[in-house]
Amino acid sequence: MIEVIKPGLLSSVQDVGRVGYRHVGVPECGAFDSAAYCIGNRLLGNAETDAAIEMTMTGGEYRFTESAVVCLTGASADNAVIVNGDHEEALLHRRPTVIPMGSTIQFKRLSRGVRGYLCVAGGIQCPHVLGSRSSFVSLPDAGLGRALHPGDLLEFDEHGANSLVRTGIASIHRMGSNTGEVRTLRVVPGSHIGRFTESQREALGELVFMVSDQSNRAGVRLSASRILGEAPCSVASECTLPGYVQVPPSGEPIILGVDGPTAGGYPVIACVINADLSVLAQCEIRSQVRFRWVSRAQALIAFEEQYEMIRSVQPIRPIEFPWGLPDA
Repeated sequence: MIEVIKPGLLSSVQDVGRVGYRHVGVPECGAFDSAAYCIGNRLLGNAETDAAIEMTMTGGEYRFTESAVVCLTGASADNAVIVNGDHEEALLHRRPTVIPMGSTIQFKRLSRGVRGYLCVAGGIQCPHVLGSRSSFVSLPDAGLGRALHPGDLLEFDEHGANSLVRTGIASIHRMGSNTGEVRTLRVVPGSHIGRFTESQREALGELVFMVSDQSNRAGVRLSASRILGEAPCSVASECTLPGYVQVPPSGEPIILGVDGPTAGGYPVIACVINADLSVLAQCEIRSQVRFRWVSRAQALIAFEEQYEMIRSVQPIRPIEFPWGLPDA
């Protein structure tokens, strides 16, 4: 078991999400930064669909009642430590590590991103609901999981951890990044693009926006700049997807997230391409973002490149500290 001592600001169990229920109003949920989540599982030798803990802004504290192998991906946690009695070691980023029975992992504030993923060899084994272990934290009364609370116990497959210790294979992989002062989100035209003026379409690609503190897994709200002019208001409610860029009457765009509504009435000027949803997931509060128009062909190429990068990641032999040995 993993005992949740402190859940941080917002932590939850997530996997690839639940697919096939949007027509009845159930969003996919799942890991917001799906690339980081998949990479963590692959580094551990897990299936890419194995559930992990998604941590937001602050990581919390977790105690392991059994030996485990974990891997931290996504946002960095430079101050994360593994505590075992009087011994303390740093938990390295993107590096599988053996966690001895009874040890505690302590996180502070995450950096260089908003969401970190604590993946565990064998995966977290909470119940499947509608084919997924993901928690719909934006609507906890829906019966599809909730945010983690102190005292929660999360089961994992310790046999998977023991197997990995014996058979892990060293490998080197490369990851791209988008961590400049202004993050760029590539977009393709949305379903209502024809209802916006040319100057409004150009403005979306020229303005710099700021991520509002009202942002969450359901949607990333932008402020500081506005798309001027009258937004289309006679738009019928229609199906929506993560990445849709809606323009409400205020002119401040809203980008739908993985917990976002399955239908909506605000006009959709653009859609963030699939390969950049992970960039969106890591946009800090009050950070700056801008949009760049690309073609659907370019969006497909970016998706294929990201897919190949993730598939290239191979398991790495875990770090195993000499706990209990006298200092040299």
